[in-house]
Parts: sequence; structure tokens; C-alpha cells
Amino acid sequence: MITKAQLDAHPFFEPWQDGGSGVVSYLLNQRCAPLQKSFYFVNNSYHHTGQWLWFEAAHPPAPYKCLAAVSLNPDKPELRYFPQASISAETPLLLTDGSILLQMQDNLPQIHRLYLDGTVELFAALPEQWLAGRHLYRAGTHYTLSSDSKWLLVDGKIGNVWFVAVIDMESRQFHLIKEFPRHFNHAQFSPTQPDLFSIAQDHWRDPYTGQQFGYDHRIWLMAVDGSQLEPVEPTYYHSPQNRGNEVSHEFWAEDGTLCWIRYREGAYEMNTTNRHIESVWQRPLCHVHCDRSRRYWVGDQSPYLWPKPCEVRFFDRTSGTETLIVTGMPQPRYPRRIYHIDPHPRFIAQDSCIVYTTTVKDTVDLALVPMVITGTN
Repeated sequence: MITKAQLDAHPFFEPWQDGGSGVVSYLLNQRCAPLQKSFYFVNNSYHHTGQWLWFEAAHPPAPYKCLAAVSLNPDKPELRYFPQASISAETPLLLTDGSILLQMQDNLPQIHRLYLDGTVELFAALPEQWLAGRHLYRAGTHYTLSSDSKWLLVDGKIGNVWFVAVIDMESRQFHLIKEFPRHFNHAQFSPTQPDLFSIAQDHWRDPYTGQQFGYDHRIWLMAVDGSQLEPVEPTYYHSPQNRGNEVSHEFWAEDGTLCWIRYREGAYEMNTTNRHIESVWQRPLCHVHCDRSRRYWVGDQSPYLWPKPCEVRFFDRTSGTETLIVTGMPQPRYPRRIYHIDPHPRFIAQDSCIVYTTTVKDTVDLALVPMVITGTN
């Protein structure tokens, strides 16, 4: 749990009150780098043992990020920076023992494990026989584990194809599921069905001609044995008539409900057993996340529209009420695309807190909002 009293007492966090809504966020005021941001919203960044919160740190104009962690114990405040653990994508996966799995750079065919004491070990390597001299562009969008913790899900691009595979967490052996002739990424395991994962189609450019290609359907369901590959919304196409309302930013709720947004229409969810789809939060949105009950939601709108100010909003689906956490977040001073500077709000610490990235102080900062906005914390 993360509480308001805990953050009020913490010397490394300072309160910042939104001038429009009055909601108070707590910004990390200790720096190991000029740019400090939250993880991508799909992956958890908080570990209860020692109350460590992980984040990403960068020194622009260097185009890579390194991992860092801050203790949220106000009696033992500490910030640790790990320049030996650099990343260029959003792969970091926090394991139950407090260590992190990550791909250090896009073209390295290795996955490393970082421990809180700074130790780094080679966890797994992509097999040379499969690599076969081909150029590796990426080996992970954001790592997830199967619900039985047997498999690590890996997706990427090699040569002129894209791939999805699993790595056995015990033997650390690589098992290819499928190679694709078009761009698939954002593979994520279901948190309740160990053999099921979602994978997304995305735009891509031919590396030789520069020609851009689109996709038919964004979200697909696939089985680990490769026996299933089917679109979640077979009748909803990525087409000119749906331009600006594309399906995107999918994630799994903790109970196994698959969630996503349409940019203009808002948040949706689907029961993967009966394939029932429900509209949850009807408003333009970019990224969203929900708590374990799926009653409370948080989202941003929209870093894609900068320099128009960006919002971070909280939503109670039971009452239908919205609360602005940030009324107008300014465009960051650093290139958004290089460092992936989006708010990416997410529930953490048993849903007691929301973590997000903010630019309200003309820097890029890590921010926390305890769930006082619901009256539960």
C-alpha cells in the first residue's frame, strides 16, 4: 500500500496541486538524471518488499534510458541509479523477487536480469542457429509472464520478418512460435490463461523503399502452441473511415478481461470466453488502465496532440464521474518519441496509488497520486 501520509512524510517527494482540479500529485524531487519517467503502463513498477518503485532515467541528448529505483519508505529514503542497465524500448519486467528482466538495447540478442544491489546477469540469449546472421532490430516490446510463470513472452523483428516466441523461465530455452511477414508487436500474456496471449498489428515501413504499410485489425489472440491466431474485433477494420478512431493501447485487466481504446470513442473491454465487448468510458482517450475491480480507470488525453495541453483523468465507472488529475500538461522539452514521454498512468501497490509521468514543472518527472480521490486511501 502507498498512502498520502507516507508520501507527505517522504523527503524525496513534494506535493504539486493541479490548479484546475485541486488534486494533489507527489513528484519525485531527487534526481539521478534530467529526465525521469514511469514505466510503460502495461508493466508494474512497484515491489512491495522494501517498497521500491522503479522508473526510467535519461540524459538527453543520449537516446537511451537507464533503470533507477526509489524506496518509498519515508524512514529509509534512498534512490539507486543503474547505468549498467540501459534500455531503448519498454521491456523491463519486475519479477516477484524484486529483480528486473530487460533487453538492454534493441539489437542485442540477449535478455539480462538486474537485481536491486546492481548485479546484472545474462538471463537468456536468442539462439545463433535461429538468428542465422540476420540483423536483429528488437527482441521485446514489453515483457510479460504467463500466469503459471512458466514462459516469458518475447516479440520482435529480425531481418525482414517479425516474430513471437517464448523463453522457458526454468531452462531459459528459446521456443519460436511464429514468424510474420508484417508488423506484429505488443505481445502480452493473459494473466489468467497460461496458454493465451494478445498480440497487435502495427504500422511499418519497408526499410529499403520507405513505403509505409498499415494493418487490417489491431488486436489478435494467439495460443502459445501457435494453433490460434484470430482478430479480437473481426468486423472492425483499420480503414480510412475509421482514421482517428483506431483501436490501440491494449492491456489485460488482472481478472483476464482484455481492454483497449478507440481514440475518439474511449475505453472498451472484452470477456475472452464469450467475446462480449462493452464500452466502459466514453470520451476521447489515448492510454488507459484500470484497477483490479475494473471500477476505477485512469487515462491520458492526449500526448499525441502536443503542443495542445495533455490531461490525465480518473474515472469511476459505477458513478460515471470523472476527476481531472492534471488539467493541462505542457509539451516536454525533450523529444517525445525518442524517450516515449507519455503520461502512461497506471494503478500500482494493490490499487492504492496511480503512477504517471508529468511535465508540469518544465522537466520530465515521476509522479504519484494516492487514491484519496476515491475516498479509499
